[in-house]
Amino acid sequence: MTPSFLVPPRDSNNAPLPSSTSHRQTQARKLPQTLNYAGGGIFVSGLPDQSHPDRPVTSRMAGDEKLATQGRPLTDKKTTLADHVKGSVSVDPQNGPAPPPGAPAVAALGDMNLGEGSATPAWVAYDGQSLSYGAYFTEKALDGRDRHRQCVIRFHLEDGTVDVHENKTDNSGIVQGRILKRHAAVGASGTPLAIADFQIGRPVTIYGRVYNVVCADAFTRDFLQTEGIAVAPDQPFPPTLVDEGPGVLGTIGMGVRGVGGQRVFATDPVEVVIGSSASSDPAEPARDPFTKDVLSFKCSWDDSVQGIVHYTLNYFLADGTVEVLEEEAPGRDPFPKMLARSKLPAGGAFAVGPPGEKNVTFLKPSDVVMGKPIGVYGRNLTVHDCDDFTRAYYVKVLGRTILEMAPKPLDGGAMKRTVVDPPPNGFGSDVDSLRNCHSLVPKRGPTDLRHFEKNFGKELRFNAAFAGPGLVSPNDERRFIVTYYLVDGTIGVYEPPMSNSGIIGGKFLERTLEPVKKPGARAPYVARDFHVGATVTLNSHRFELLNTDESTEKIIRSL
Repeated sequence: MTPSFLVPPRDSNNAPLPSSTSHRQTQARKLPQTLNYAGGGIFVSGLPDQSHPDRPVTSRMAGDEKLATQGRPLTDKKTTLADHVKGSVSVDPQNGPAPPPGAPAVAALGDMNLGEGSATPAWVAYDGQSLSYGAYFTEKALDGRDRHRQCVIRFHLEDGTVDVHENKTDNSGIVQGRILKRHAAVGASGTPLAIADFQIGRPVTIYGRVYNVVCADAFTRDFLQTEGIAVAPDQPFPPTLVDEGPGVLGTIGMGVRGVGGQRVFATDPVEVVIGSSASSDPAEPARDPFTKDVLSFKCSWDDSVQGIVHYTLNYFLADGTVEVLEEEAPGRDPFPKMLARSKLPAGGAFAVGPPGEKNVTFLKPSDVVMGKPIGVYGRNLTVHDCDDFTRAYYVKVLGRTILEMAPKPLDGGAMKRTVVDPPPNGFGSDVDSLRNCHSLVPKRGPTDLRHFEKNFGKELRFNAAFAGPGLVSPNDERRFIVTYYLVDGTIGVYEPPMSNSGIIGGKFLERTLEPVKKPGARAPYVARDFHVGATVTLNSHRFELLNTDESTEKIIRSL
């Protein structure tokens, strides 16, 4: 039996009364249905009787207007802008009138003129394809001549963007590479550039710079001819200022003719500056420009400061150039290359002056003699040895004897010089001045630790007075305490105060920073020079040592 409190209350007609616990029953809404099935077909019913709003024109649709008459290279099918967008739609289906209610779906779609469908978009059809043109622009040079700089202009078909790039040339002296970043460039008329703006033989202006189009690649010609656009024949590039000659001056923008277009040198700058590869001496063997043989010599140079310095001289048979390498040595800063690979004038003299004014002769293999010096720009290197290949080359090719190519003593011809330290200049201690002469970055001198431990805190103290004739009062009555410090040889003088003397006592001589030298000598005072009765001169004052204490006498006896 169900409890009474679970039974909902009812009215007189036995219907449940509304309460908070009863569930409300709502009627389901019907969704609008526009397609019905009847008679074995589909019928459209219940469509709203109003038209859709107009579709806005996007930037993509506007950009496709330019490509309306272009063909797609990937296919033979010719399409127009309408084919790209909606496939030959004569009437916009969204803006057309609504079909009558109950019309069949197929018939309704036919009345809406939906067409055949959308074709391939331009950014897919022309993906990665561009029209490349060769062009040049003129740049004013400092010497009065115009510099024609060659570049490549590319027009990208997929989005109508343009970029300009210039090939880099070694040692040209100008900034090259990308000139114009890829984007929708604007021409002189203020409108974006199109395919019709690029024609061979006609200039095109991009942001104020005039580019002269002179040629196009094969793909560009085929594409334009397929589209029915006439293409003019290619034109040659004008001569540039940089690529005038293969010489050394040509790499810096002068060429053989130099500044102003007039020829400066009668010969090739390569032969004038670094010499010709052909040997003019009939005794010299013919050079092979492709050989890798190198003549290697061991040389030495007598440095008056740091002694003998060793070098390796390499002579390259391919072009007659020379390089000098310094060998590593302890205590010397590493400086591996004394002379970079280049032509070395005979005798090591400096060839000063414009090229072509002098007939400069360069070092040849026959100029190298064992035991003789070789001049390298003011430094004479003595040849004392060579490797086995070099020795065999001189014996077989140049006819030298084995005795002539034998190693020479290392010290042969090298003069030993005695290094004399300069006298001190008075600034700082003598040790500091001496270390400044031995090193660019002087360091503090070494400390004798045993001497420091033995004599630390030991002092020689003496009562002293002024010595010498002609003393007047009150100097004859003044007394001093002279202290000699054994740990570093420094000296200090103290004057005890005396009542009613008229002289202020205290430090007469501050403890010196270094040992005090004897008058007229470079040797300083030592501990044995201090004893009772001795006379010492300190800063032009002579002091006579009168007496001392017991501790000082004990130290003197132990010396």
